[in-house]
Amino acid sequence: MKNIFITTAFLIFTAGFAQNNPVDKMEETEVKTKMVEKDGEMIETKVKVITKKEQEIMINPAQKDMRDPDQYIPPTKVTKTIMVDNDNDPFYDNKTKLRYYSFNDVKYAFKADETGFKLVTQDGDNEIIFGNAVRSSLNNYYIVSLDDFSGIGYFDDNGNLVVEYYNRDLNVLVSERFDKIPF
Repeated sequence: MKNIFITTAFLIFTAGFAQNNPVDKMEETEVKTKMVEKDGEMIETKVKVITKKEQEIMINPAQKDMRDPDQYIPPTKVTKTIMVDNDNDPFYDNKTKLRYYSFNDVKYAFKADETGFKLVTQDGDNEIIFGNAVRSSLNNYYIVSLDDFSGIGYFDDNGNLVVEYYNRDLNVLVSERFDKIPF
């Protein structure tokens, strides 16, 4: 019986060290409350912003058998969820998720909606919508309509949005990429 106990303890102990790459996670919640007049009545509105950041801690694959291998940190995956409560009930009425990307050195956010997402950017305090992406019947593809061009979009293995469209002037297929960035 003693041998079974020791063997079980040893297996549990070694399983704890045999895990793959650890992930550094952070979640931050911020709630802002404001009084607004609606139909002659003062109503309390709330905006709740939940920011989740995840970052894998990885080691140099060439040094995987060494005691203290070099570590490197890949880009951070950030998801921001914005919830709005416009009335007196305890439930939030509106929920939006954002992911941030870069295209032609300009930062953009993808704002989820019922059919896919909207592509938005900030001009000071103003939010500018410059395109839409609607999920197609093929699960991983989107029909993307932007101010400059329209085409088919998909997310590559690195989480970047790739949009392919036909340029009539040049008579070629053009591929544009929105690079995923941390913020």
